[in-house]
Amino acid sequence: MMEEQDLQNVIDKINKAKTAFLKLITANDVGATGAHQAGFHLPKNAWKLFFDSPGTKGYNKDKYVTIKWEGNLKTESRAIYYGKGTRNEYRLTRFGQHFPYLKENNINDVLVIIRNFDDTYEGFIIHKKYIQLFLNKSGFTENNFNTIFFNDERHLEDIKHEIHDEIKQKKSQQLILFPDEDENKEDNENSIDEIRKKTFNPKANILNLLGDELIKSPVMAIYELVKNAYDADAMTVNVNFNNIDKDGIAFISIEDDGIGMTSEIIENVWLEPGSDFRKPINKSSNTRIIIKSPIYKRVPMGEKGIGRFAVHKLGAEITLITRPLLITKDNDGNVISTLLADYEIKLSINWNSFNQSRHLSDIPITWKIKKDPETFRFKKKSGTYIELKKLKEIWTKGMAKELKAHTISMLSPRLEKNCFTINLSFDNQWLQDAPSIKELLEESPYKITASIDKYFNMKFHYIFSLKNNSQIGENTINNNKHYDINIKSALRPYLRASYEKQGFDDIEIEEMLLYFDNEVHLSPFGDLTFEFYSYDLDSASLRDYSSDYKLTKAILKEHSGIKVYKGDMRIFDYGEKGNDWLGIDLERIQNKEWFSNNQNIGYVYLDPEQSVSLVEKTNREGFIHNKTYTLFFIVLRYLLTEFKNIRLSDRKKWLKFNQGVTEKNFESRINSFKELIESSEMDTAEKKEKLILEAKKLEEKYEEDTKVLMIPAGVGMTASVALHEIEKLVPRMEETIQYEFLDKDTITNQVAELKTYTEGIISVLRKGGSEKTDINKAIQRAVNNYKRKLKDRRITDILELDGNIEKLTVEKRFLITIIMNLIDNSIYWLDTVNREEPSIFIKSFLDNDTPIVIIADNGPGFKDDISDIITPFFSRKNDGIGIGLYLVDTIMMKYGKFDIVTETEAANYQIPPQYDGAIVKLVFNKV
Repeated sequence: MMEEQDLQNVIDKINKAKTAFLKLITANDVGATGAHQAGFHLPKNAWKLFFDSPGTKGYNKDKYVTIKWEGNLKTESRAIYYGKGTRNEYRLTRFGQHFPYLKENNINDVLVIIRNFDDTYEGFIIHKKYIQLFLNKSGFTENNFNTIFFNDERHLEDIKHEIHDEIKQKKSQQLILFPDEDENKEDNENSIDEIRKKTFNPKANILNLLGDELIKSPVMAIYELVKNAYDADAMTVNVNFNNIDKDGIAFISIEDDGIGMTSEIIENVWLEPGSDFRKPINKSSNTRIIIKSPIYKRVPMGEKGIGRFAVHKLGAEITLITRPLLITKDNDGNVISTLLADYEIKLSINWNSFNQSRHLSDIPITWKIKKDPETFRFKKKSGTYIELKKLKEIWTKGMAKELKAHTISMLSPRLEKNCFTINLSFDNQWLQDAPSIKELLEESPYKITASIDKYFNMKFHYIFSLKNNSQIGENTINNNKHYDINIKSALRPYLRASYEKQGFDDIEIEEMLLYFDNEVHLSPFGDLTFEFYSYDLDSASLRDYSSDYKLTKAILKEHSGIKVYKGDMRIFDYGEKGNDWLGIDLERIQNKEWFSNNQNIGYVYLDPEQSVSLVEKTNREGFIHNKTYTLFFIVLRYLLTEFKNIRLSDRKKWLKFNQGVTEKNFESRINSFKELIESSEMDTAEKKEKLILEAKKLEEKYEEDTKVLMIPAGVGMTASVALHEIEKLVPRMEETIQYEFLDKDTITNQVAELKTYTEGIISVLRKGGSEKTDINKAIQRAVNNYKRKLKDRRITDILELDGNIEKLTVEKRFLITIIMNLIDNSIYWLDTVNREEPSIFIKSFLDNDTPIVIIADNGPGFKDDISDIITPFFSRKNDGIGIGLYLVDTIMMKYGKFDIVTETEAANYQIPPQYDGAIVKLVFNKV
């Protein structure tokens, strides 16, 4: 920050500048209000400082500017107009985490931004203690703050207080949809309009309708009643199906040993659908307040007050008997004493009475409070008994087996023994021989357990093991520094893809990712544990691990899928048949190396107290898709992608062992074939020559076919990058030509940008033939194709190119494709680490007449061997196909070699030490 003697220098620069801007720094600028990330807010007319035309509502626009600050500090900043949605503002952002002038102690300092006549920018900060001296020396006053000066036009434009005026105007324009009566009393008295009022008066059959809509199946209805028992601190719930295969006399009973219900709870909670008794809403924060159960301190699973509709779904007649446990608590909610009530309640309802001809308020519900202990059902304990008759569905053996499977999965596999038990009974033989899942999980060839705490720290454990075939060996990952990491930054590409899918533009995406980096310190769903068991179901594989092939397939058919648990209880309908909620089967369609959803059994465990922002849908079909769910989904997708790659590597080893195949590429096979011909005892040399000639033809045909396949892959890579940028450029060009006076410089720059993208596509379409290629120009073309993307991601590209390298006999389009693939990988992985200065370093040089190109970055580096990363369809990227590095390796086989650079080699090649991430080399055949 400048001292007193520097003030005159700043004043001189303001007087000589093309444009100058003064602003008093506010709490809003430095991010102290918490409303957004730090960045200087600019008044509306400040567009003249950076843009050739004002922003257009409905569009975002931006411009990168290099600003030189005192002390040789430079920032690659970004002037942005936010015009989408409700926003209509300008900001100057992108200063970096260590920028010294966007701190809370800079509030009330003065920001000076100067645009010189050569369109370079300079920035200064005048400390608050020197402001009065600055005003005295310059002749400015405080009225000149938030002012733009145009020295070329000899005028200044005062836009002081514009921000405050905007806020004031917005407040005055607030729309009141439902005004209070008192506020409009005067208007009502003078109005001749008639006002009427009435409350809703629903028909009685609304309860039946809600029951049918909210509870989608009888099985889910049973689950809702089981959850009620759990929330009531029951240790055991008995679900009995009596005379179930005898129409007319069948009935269902559900009995628990929980704390029961008092007459007041029957009246004020059970008979009030939608009651927030268990999880009331905090009106100030609009979040749910967790009230744990009194005895076992369970977090309640019911939160919307609609579980009682389950009885509507199951039967037309209900009898409810309950004896409460009277509980006294202290001010902290701790139980002081308990007393078994000296009464029992009996309530009966016939749902057939709730028809469309009557209003809900016309049908009273009555219950009896019994006082004679001899007539009690619960003589020595509390509890609730529900009996349902005139069943609405005819139960079948298939439904019974489905309910059994659901009953097994209702409770968390991690639930401690005897904490809560569900006893399911049919008074026939329907549930005999139901298979157990426990042994199948133990036999699983691939298993992972990943725990992620609320700070995004992950502990990862994986094991590959075959019970019936120890020859293949095991693969275990445990306490591995490449996996036991903080995964927060690794989620950024997943978030970016999610935002792009939702239609946000690059400016909005960068802002949201910056918010995620700087403001999201804790996982919104708390601690998470993921257990995953995966199987291969071909006959040869089953022999290696399964005790009973048919049973393995049968259990997987019933239990495959990924289930979610909050505490002890399951969240439906995740993991149900056909519910591939994580999109695994879609991945398999796009990449055959993925596994199918029906090959796996998975469990996600959440802490119910920490995960309150994951809210169940009212119809019990998973969570509401809010921001917390988006991040929850992304974390699981990240874990599945990590698992897929480890599994793929072990699967290939397994298959090779069983098939007895040694790994050989086409070239080595052809050479082996030629050697076989040469060593064979043929009767004439002519026959040998003919066979060798045919082998050479096959080799040439393979090379030609490979080249033909490489071209579309290369074009696809380049075109996808170029088209993505063109898609963003077109709206900017459309905006430019909307103005009455066209800006020649803007149009020229945009046309030049479009030309860069089209040339990028042409560069890989144009056939090179035998023409030699300038390796450095190819590198520069590849970098230019990513120019905008690199700038958007704040990634610097450092090129150190040796001009003495002669042109290589390499097709230019292939060389550009190779380098683009490697740059694209670096950009992706740099997005997964929160570097202050993300950077890519590219070096070309000669090593004993051997041309070498090094591409290095300061990202996370490799966690896999070269043999894995060049395997087709192996990719750790979100939505990665896994052909990029395979393509690079295949092309380089013709022209030289592709490899990972070791730490020792990096030092020998004089790679700057800050590039400690992924470092690869392209070694070309000698010139």
